[in-house]
Amino acid sequence: MRALLLYARSRQVPASVAAAALFCLLVRAVAPSADPRWPALAVTGAVSALAVGLSGQDDDLDRTAAWRWPVYRLAHVLAIASVTALLVTCTAPLPFVARACVGMTGLAALGAGLFGGHLAWAPPCAWFALTFFSDSWLFAPPDSLGAACAAVAFGMTGLIVYVLFHSTLKL
Repeated sequence: MRALLLYARSRQVPASVAAAALFCLLVRAVAPSADPRWPALAVTGAVSALAVGLSGQDDDLDRTAAWRWPVYRLAHVLAIASVTALLVTCTAPLPFVARACVGMTGLAALGAGLFGGHLAWAPPCAWFALTFFSDSWLFAPPDSLGAACAAVAFGMTGLIVYVLFHSTLKL
């Protein structure tokens, strides 16, 4: 249990959860109920806040640690998707929230795997900004199979890149 607490503290998890919760509350306070862009914004903000801790302060120190990093990385990515879903689930239908959480968390994990944890927030924010005025899987109706497949593809790609190749890929 001590190792888990140390990991959470070193990855700034308490501050990230507080920032994500505050962002979701703010979006909930100003959001009209019918527009799917508001829950998508809440998911994007929460995932971006939580993704900051996807890497440590020193990659060389992480590489020399005796911990099994793929297990911790997998748990961290799954925790980001789960916490985000819990924070946003009251603002939109569960299928919509689950799809958005999987896709945006995958984009954050892909960003962490390619650019490092300090830039893991950039791909979800860029995706939201680029697709805000167009159709994409993020804003599709909850029952859209194509949107679900796209979100799962982003989620799995990001998860695989982050869990398996985080320390070897750096652009």
